[in-house]
Amino acid sequence: MEYSALIVAAGQGRRMNLGYNKVFYTFADGKNVLEKTMSIFEADLRCRQIVIVTQREDYVRCMRNRTQRGNVVFVEGGATRQESVFNGLMAVSEDYVLIHDGARPFLEQACLDRLCQCLSEHDACLLTVPCKDTIKVIEEGRIKETPNRSQLVQAQTPQAFKTSLILRAYRKARQEKVQATDDAQVVELLTGEAVYAVLGSYKNIKITTQEDLR
Repeated sequence: MEYSALIVAAGQGRRMNLGYNKVFYTFADGKNVLEKTMSIFEADLRCRQIVIVTQREDYVRCMRNRTQRGNVVFVEGGATRQESVFNGLMAVSEDYVLIHDGARPFLEQACLDRLCQCLSEHDACLLTVPCKDTIKVIEEGRIKETPNRSQLVQAQTPQAFKTSLILRAYRKARQEKVQATDDAQVVELLTGEAVYAVLGSYKNIKITTQEDLR
């Protein structure tokens, strides 16, 4: 099963306090976060196209020290993550797409394999891990509810879809001005398709603060 990887790298990462987009933070081995994230998909023969969504001012930084490849496409991001994903989807060439956070450079091959297996059987799926902590719902500072932890999972990326399905959902979201917290929720809210959970990994963290780099 061949797919496009859509990597969202248009955020500002203000909580990192770097003064620049966190995907350009460089590790000790000389590679930055985005390069490590890209390398996961570059090594997967099923990935036929990589779409990078970034801000215009970051384009030159993205291309620095890189050989231009025909299967890597750069798209300008939008004002929100949802707009950025939509812009990226318009450039996707394959029938299936994996949407991934540019700031998740620790995706394991086993997780990718499980996700692709699920996508070969269903049109929408995502990586998840069970919640370790007890979750509380609060209202006006008071505990309102304690959901059953056994039914709670933490969503990760990639989130994988049949391209025609996620495009239809995103177009409808634009028309109806629906805002969602992730790509799977766009499908949940605006289509009749089920979204399937695939076991991810606790190592597949999204770099958000300086502590995540230690």
